[in-house]
Amino acid sequence: MDLPNSDRVLSKSFSCLTTVILLLGSVLALIEAGNEETDRLTLLEFKAQIADPGRVLSSWNDTSHFCEWYGVTCGRRHRRVTVLDLSSENLAGFVPPHIGNLSFLREVYLDNNSFHSEIAPQLSRLLRLRILFLNNNLFGGQIPSNLSHCSNLLVLNLGINRLEGNLPTELDSLSKLQIVVFQVNSLTGNIPPSFGNLSSLQVLLTSDNNLGGMIPETLGWLRNLNILTLARNKFVGMIPFSIFNISTVTMLDTAGNRLEGGLPSDLGFTLPNLERISLSDNHLSGPIPESISNASNLSEIQIGPNNFTGKVPSLSKMGGLYRLHIGMNNLGSGQSADLDFLCSLTNSTNLYSLNMGDNAFGGSIPDCIGALPTGGVFKSAISTSVVGNKKLCGGLPNFQLPKCNYKESKRMRISKFAKVLISTVSTLVGVVCMLSLLYFFWYKHNNNASTSNYSEDGLFHVSYHSLLKATSGFSSTNLLGMGSFGSVYRGLLDQTQLIVAIKILDLTRHGASKSFIAECEALRRIRHRNLVKVLTACSGFDSNGNDFKALVYEFMSNGSLDEWLHPTASQHRARTKLSLLQRVNIAIDVACAQDYLHHRYETPIVHCDLKPSNVLLDDEMTGHVGDFGLARFLPEATHKLLVHQSSSIGVKGSFGYVAPEYGSGSAISIEGDVYSFGVLVLEMFTGKRPTNDMFENGLNLHHFAKASLADQVEKVIDPILLQENQESEKRRTVAPDGKNKSWFTTLECLVSIIKIGVTCSSEYPKERMDMGDASTKLQGIRKKLVEFIVIA
Repeated sequence: MDLPNSDRVLSKSFSCLTTVILLLGSVLALIEAGNEETDRLTLLEFKAQIADPGRVLSSWNDTSHFCEWYGVTCGRRHRRVTVLDLSSENLAGFVPPHIGNLSFLREVYLDNNSFHSEIAPQLSRLLRLRILFLNNNLFGGQIPSNLSHCSNLLVLNLGINRLEGNLPTELDSLSKLQIVVFQVNSLTGNIPPSFGNLSSLQVLLTSDNNLGGMIPETLGWLRNLNILTLARNKFVGMIPFSIFNISTVTMLDTAGNRLEGGLPSDLGFTLPNLERISLSDNHLSGPIPESISNASNLSEIQIGPNNFTGKVPSLSKMGGLYRLHIGMNNLGSGQSADLDFLCSLTNSTNLYSLNMGDNAFGGSIPDCIGALPTGGVFKSAISTSVVGNKKLCGGLPNFQLPKCNYKESKRMRISKFAKVLISTVSTLVGVVCMLSLLYFFWYKHNNNASTSNYSEDGLFHVSYHSLLKATSGFSSTNLLGMGSFGSVYRGLLDQTQLIVAIKILDLTRHGASKSFIAECEALRRIRHRNLVKVLTACSGFDSNGNDFKALVYEFMSNGSLDEWLHPTASQHRARTKLSLLQRVNIAIDVACAQDYLHHRYETPIVHCDLKPSNVLLDDEMTGHVGDFGLARFLPEATHKLLVHQSSSIGVKGSFGYVAPEYGSGSAISIEGDVYSFGVLVLEMFTGKRPTNDMFENGLNLHHFAKASLADQVEKVIDPILLQENQESEKRRTVAPDGKNKSWFTTLECLVSIIKIGVTCSSEYPKERMDMGDASTKLQGIRKKLVEFIVIA
């Protein structure tokens, strides 16, 4: 039947439209394929420009689609790169301009590597970019001003590099920016006043640069600001009162500048959420505001040295206060009531460091505080100081206070301060982190001091020269091993005749000083039989005047677990094989240590780098977890960061042991440690490293072990353990039912252990076992194993 003309026209039109749509689809498909090819070629160019000693980029080849390459994540709708995560992979080289071709990139994590040269200005072409982590590298030159084109940017972290020049004013257009990190660079000039337009900003870190001028009043416009650190720059003038009106601020740090003026009288009311305030080493004056007592969340107050005067107000509402440093000011009036404020600290049961030395306090120490620091209100205190107050009389004998009106020089007072500070340290572990404070007060006022770790009255102390002698000049014959931030030597200390392990920090490595501080902080008070004990520390200068930092540990005669699991030809030991029972015991030791850090210490600590080389063995083959250089206190890691984005950014540990969620930017968590523990357990009982060449194309140690649980566990077990089982069969006990009791029990134990390792190393955090449960299960396995040994 013939169609009417109008219908024929409509039919032809529809046919043409269909053809056009099909052609358009084909064109779009070709374009998309071309765009995918652009991403692939860009990644290969990136790979070609960097050194990759760990071969983490070995998967970047033609055997798989680039969306499956290590560190690469693609979108679901488009097979385009959306996340590039190569954090903490020991990579070096420069980031090529081609990175600007990855037009779908939303997140870039290149932190904690050794990338150098200038930051590629082509990053400005990544209009979808939301997160950029370039911190802890060797980037130099200026910050590209055209980063302002990345209008969707939420996080910009350029900290700990070698950047120079001014802060680009153009960045003020990034209205969505929430976190900015410029700390530890060589930046100069002022903070642009227009940064007050960054209305979404929550964190601004600019410490440890050469910034100067006055702090802009416009920073007070940042009504969402939580953390502001301007420390150790060259700022002058007053702290703008507008900053004290940002009610959301929890941390304010302006220490180490040239600031003058006083504090607003209503500070405690305008900053009600304040948790940490550090104004040390400036020229501030006037009274401490009475209203500060209203800031009940304050846990840290550091305001000396400055020129503050008058009475110290009541601090009774600060139940969480743990550090109070008001020393080296002009506080007090020489009257008997000057120290009454101490009685207001009755609820501050967590206070561990109190410094009020070198002021104008008078009278005697109040009876309300009891026997400082081992009793009374301050029974948890690690250090206290009251020395340097000329009119302070009487009190407790521990303080060795000068007599009333006793005239002494500034140097004598500082010397006595140092003596009292150390003599009242209640735990040796506490010395480690108090050394940095001691250095500030001692070395700063005594130019003849050669090291910063001075101590008296028989307490353990070391200097650079004593460590040099202890290690025979840091001889290679005493070298025990090398890590990310330095080398560990065996040493014999003259003053104690102790054999110790000495970790010398390589301060040329970015992050080494931060690692030193992190380890000090993590080990300040924790005590557990399965944690490596730090004896003391040294922070000063070597014979050439260069900065020198070292940690001194108790010596572990049997080295690391890694050396026993994977001995090299050069490692000659009387015992080169770990038995099944020894491995179970060590696994329990590690589990107990991790359970303590996660659940039984007052503040949960995440180790972040659990692996066999960080498990050390003593004379009795007891396991001790060490190397806390990447450790993080959980509240700090979750609070300072918008889940992964502040000064604790990029701490992820070692390849193969890192939880998979860290690769997608998840926050540091105790579940991340559990994953590392699971991998460690599987490595202990299979004898295979997670970086073994056999693990490729999606296969890893977890999947390898999990697949064996059905009925082939013996095929994945370390051959040394299988050999041990065969030898035990020769001495087997035959049960009444005729079954081989020896083999049955051993296999049952191994299956249970592999299950623990597999569960702990599950891909999803919620599926992992709690460390307390893991410890309990392992102890149950040990009980069965011991019973079997007794029977056999």
